[in-house]
Amino acid sequence: MPEGQSPVADEAEQFEPVWVRPAEALARHQVGGFFIIFPTIRTLQRLEAYQTVDDVLKACASEQPLWTSCPRAGLLAGKEARYMESDAPYGELALTCPDGQIVHPLDWQTAQPVKLLKNVMRLTAPNPGMMTGPGTNSYLVGEADSGYIVIDPGPNDAGHIQRLFEATGGRIEAIVCTHSHPDHSPAARPLQALCVGHPPILGLASAATARPDAQFTPDRSLSNQELLTLSGKGLEHNLRVILTPGHAANHLCLVLLEDGLLFSGDHILNGSTTVVSPPDGEMTAYLTSLDLLSAACDEHQIDFILPAHGYVLGAAKQAIAHLKAHRLKREAKVAAAMKAKPQGTMNDWLALAYDDTDPRLWPVALRSLQAHVDRIRVMQAGFSA
Repeated sequence: MPEGQSPVADEAEQFEPVWVRPAEALARHQVGGFFIIFPTIRTLQRLEAYQTVDDVLKACASEQPLWTSCPRAGLLAGKEARYMESDAPYGELALTCPDGQIVHPLDWQTAQPVKLLKNVMRLTAPNPGMMTGPGTNSYLVGEADSGYIVIDPGPNDAGHIQRLFEATGGRIEAIVCTHSHPDHSPAARPLQALCVGHPPILGLASAATARPDAQFTPDRSLSNQELLTLSGKGLEHNLRVILTPGHAANHLCLVLLEDGLLFSGDHILNGSTTVVSPPDGEMTAYLTSLDLLSAACDEHQIDFILPAHGYVLGAAKQAIAHLKAHRLKREAKVAAAMKAKPQGTMNDWLALAYDDTDPRLWPVALRSLQAHVDRIRVMQAGFSA
């Protein structure tokens, strides 16, 4: 606008006009003294990064959109709640309500399964915590006419096991554990015992490096790229196995081919990064497995990731790329800490490399720090050789 202009409200969509910078408007809104509607809040948040109008105009010089955004809404405590692309529930809403319907409940509850697709349900175990988030997600793939495959039956919780059995009507054809950790595999045997058909427990046996509380032996070991098929009355659901060591030596993921869904276990989470805890966890293997999953996104047209903890993630390949970039950025901080304090202890390096992390989480971060340090030392040894 030219200098010296006086805004006048039209009293229809504009009231009490003022000249105000985006940052100031957002600050005033935050403390409750300045009402702004949702789309304007999001627009001002994007504009806040620019110091002047000229900066905005320069950014728009290509005549391409400076940004695009499509908020989605779900139900939280029975009320409409809106989310942007960067918000944790966004991918789940894109999967369950692709046309923007406001019908999907986002409340975490353990009493009954949540339908994600016609042939995919999620039942969350009642084991919330710092390491498990809202709880462990057990996934039920299939339909009544095809039977079900249960992915990650969860901890040995009698109520959760009974609810898995009831949700499938007992028609469980197989039980797959993505890995042997105690919040994923202990329910497999008790669930199997409930089923008349004695469905096989599938996965990979825990390695010698596994913790004492993470021991697991399947009825049959799965092979990389193996196909698990459910069929019945013209229905067919195919799950492709991808071995993904890193978080644990016996970790695997599954791809539901017909729907482009990746069941990522603990390899990819929503809202946090997974712990890579040596010796069973190994950072180079973890990063290599991320590359395998990225390639699988192209091969199988994967759009969504269904993690063992947290909501569904959308834009699968971008999410994997972001996660890998985050890991490598953290590794650069670890390497810098080691260089700054070559005689330092793990705790010395932890304080430098994880200075952006809540200190209450440092005991857990120390495990991933060890994995980064091990990887850096191996690479340094390779360079010197």
